[in-house]
Amino acid sequence: MLPALAGAAPIPGTTTTSSGFFRFCAEAQIPIANIDTAKLVENGGEFTTGATLYRSEADFVSSKSSVVTASKTIQTTQWTQYTDVNQTQPKLVRCKFRTGESLDQGAWPNGEGNNGGRFDVEPTFGFGPAGAGLSTNAVDQPCEVINATTISNVWASLSPTEKNQALYNPTGTATANAAPNTLVTIADDMKASGPAWTPPVPAVILNGSVLEVQSRALLVPSTIINLARFLGAHYCTLVAPEFLKRVILGQAAPS
Repeated sequence: MLPALAGAAPIPGTTTTSSGFFRFCAEAQIPIANIDTAKLVENGGEFTTGATLYRSEADFVSSKSSVVTASKTIQTTQWTQYTDVNQTQPKLVRCKFRTGESLDQGAWPNGEGNNGGRFDVEPTFGFGPAGAGLSTNAVDQPCEVINATTISNVWASLSPTEKNQALYNPTGTATANAAPNTLVTIADDMKASGPAWTPPVPAVILNGSVLEVQSRALLVPSTIINLARFLGAHYCTLVAPEFLKRVILGQAAPS
């Protein structure tokens, strides 16, 4: 369990709005892989993060995270589960990231097969020597840190009245309707394969009076022996900020 309001790497608060939401996975790539933010374009560096958004879940399942060496882009993929048929109320976000340890690795071995058709990617694990130091720690952060930051951002976005009326509370101080520390993250549910990672999963779990936020995760370093196109991958299922806010305020049931 992580303390939701302390120590999590920052994701811009705009992820709690519809406009910022579409870069959710691109922004979350940074803390997951311990990216040195000084090396990012917005801070005068050369690298950037991007996201390919999929409307079709089947297409997302076929997709792979990748790098684009010409533009020095770490390319994530993203699919969003909604609670409504008009797809206006996000519930869960699935992200496919690159591992930090893969970012200074080079081309796939000769003869490795790529993904099919429009899902093919540049056949390299990372940026080679150009990626040296891009990740400050080769051990990735757990998906849990993204959920912890989402909790912090959503709580910070609430008005004083909303915080007092909240049904779940990540702070150590009670509010009118919620005991302290009743909104927490729990450790990633680690899976060993894509088929084990892709089935439906709750965005949040009500355990007694405590609302728990958990990610289903998959981590496949580039150093293991397997088909190259599957390596250097870190997958996370993450609660959508909008859904978490609605649950906190009693506008949606935990699910």
